[in-house]
Amino acid sequence: MNLLDQESEVHKRVINNTIVRDGIMNALGVSGDVEFIHEDEYINGIVADFSIIVNNKIKAIMECKGGHIGVTDYVRGIGQVFQYEYFAEKDILHKSIPYDENFNSVYFFPDSVIRNNTFNIAKFKYPQSLIILEINENNNAVRLISKKELEELDSAYESNLVTISQYYFRDNRVFEYYILLKYLLYLEQRGLSNFDRRELENRFLKKIGTINNGNWRNAFITVSNLGLINNKNMLTEAGKTLAIKSYEDFAVEIYNSYIKVYFEEIFNAFKRSGSCSQNNQELVEILRKHYRDRDILYLTQSNGRYISSWLNIMRDDYGCIKFEPRSSNREIMYNPNELNESAFKLKIFGNSIAYKYIDKYTELIQRGEF
Repeated sequence: MNLLDQESEVHKRVINNTIVRDGIMNALGVSGDVEFIHEDEYINGIVADFSIIVNNKIKAIMECKGGHIGVTDYVRGIGQVFQYEYFAEKDILHKSIPYDENFNSVYFFPDSVIRNNTFNIAKFKYPQSLIILEINENNNAVRLISKKELEELDSAYESNLVTISQYYFRDNRVFEYYILLKYLLYLEQRGLSNFDRRELENRFLKKIGTINNGNWRNAFITVSNLGLINNKNMLTEAGKTLAIKSYEDFAVEIYNSYIKVYFEEIFNAFKRSGSCSQNNQELVEILRKHYRDRDILYLTQSNGRYISSWLNIMRDDYGCIKFEPRSSNREIMYNPNELNESAFKLKIFGNSIAYKYIDKYTELIQRGEF
């Protein structure tokens, strides 16, 4: 049972949670005095889940779905958002409120819709004005599902890939995302805004000397794709909530919200084979075999490239496995799925290499080198 299986629970998150509303506003590129009108009735008795009013104009009309949804209900939702686009195209007056010239219809649903259903959301026709937004059930971060991501999901379908998760971390460590979010929060607290990514990388971030020190661009892309920063590289409310956490709290939340399923697959593969010391290609074949020789999106593709990244995250960020660089002689230190949250945090604190880089970041900030 997922937290947002029922559509009514999704409605409640929008109504009651400022992080969720902030995420929707960031995705729409709006701020300030924004009104969310719940269950707003239009012509022909059509009831929209939410009208979003900005500066006395209808900026968006939003259709919500819960995670426990079948393909028929999903298609009904698409029919609804087509009607919302029609209202704006024909300028069908609604309560004397005009439509914004950059109007959007919005389809809004939990992350479990992609993860847990057999249908592929890329294999449907959508309105031109539509933006698709996903809410993460664990941390309330709202992210835009881009056209590029739809193309990747479409490609996964055409290539007969198994999709166990829609999240891809771009050759970075989790602690690099943590440092980046903390740094952006620090700059914002000093009154700075609208940051240039390349300038921040060259001026400060490279001084930390992290493992992927030339890859901060990818760190920015990932936290943006997760809905943790906006198009001005400033933290969303979801990003701020994560940035103030301790590293072990942050790492556990990232694990539960985005990457748990990848770790589960890898540990299960170790268990099935009776060993954790295969080379990367052998591990890929064990994972594929479990899915009748099908590749797994963002895990077994590229014959070991993705699996290498996940193994490095398991070692460096969480310390749950141990191995030397370019070696397949691994040792399991612990399995996160066998621990409660408190024990998991203690293991991260005792085994992750993150803290030496976090300490370096703190040292630089204290020296005024920001």
